[in-house]
Amino acid sequence: MTPAIPVPAEWPARFGDELYRFALSRVSDAAAAEELVQETFLSALASLATFRAEASERTWLFVILRRKIIDYYRRQARAPHIGLEALSDGDNASVADYFSPATGHWAGPQEPASWLRADAALEQQELHEILQRCQARLSPQQEAVFAMRFVEELSAEEICQELGLTSSNYWVIVHRAKLQLRRCLEKHGLGQN
Repeated sequence: MTPAIPVPAEWPARFGDELYRFALSRVSDAAAAEELVQETFLSALASLATFRAEASERTWLFVILRRKIIDYYRRQARAPHIGLEALSDGDNASVADYFSPATGHWAGPQEPASWLRADAALEQQELHEILQRCQARLSPQQEAVFAMRFVEELSAEEICQELGLTSSNYWVIVHRAKLQLRRCLEKHGLGQN
């Protein structure tokens, strides 16, 4: 059986909505998601001659989109860095005040309170919207690392390689992102007793 030849003119109708939803769930910005899908179609069109039908057309487009999303994170990570001092609210806190240097986990009194009330207090959609708003407040580099780690579920080594980070720099970025997300979520009433 001869594999089907891709028809680029049909891609937006056949795969556009699904690719857009996937991109939007990864970048949380409608304009960026639309742009990523467009870039995916353009890239696929440019490499159409190399399509070998070893995977379905849909799978091929999703692989291209995933690479575009990683490129997006990489560009975001190159944006100016905002240090912990920018989110310390003037309390002169350091990473060591919030995280154990030995384990990298939250330190004693700084450990977040249980968020079990979140399911009872908010609908799942509201929680998702609050999390997206809080994630959007991260610096571009923190957002990129956070999304690659906790949304795309890439390993620390893969993220360091993709973004050109050292291991220690990666962990500092993760800790700062967690700290900022925690503060933002708590300001929206989550995690408070």
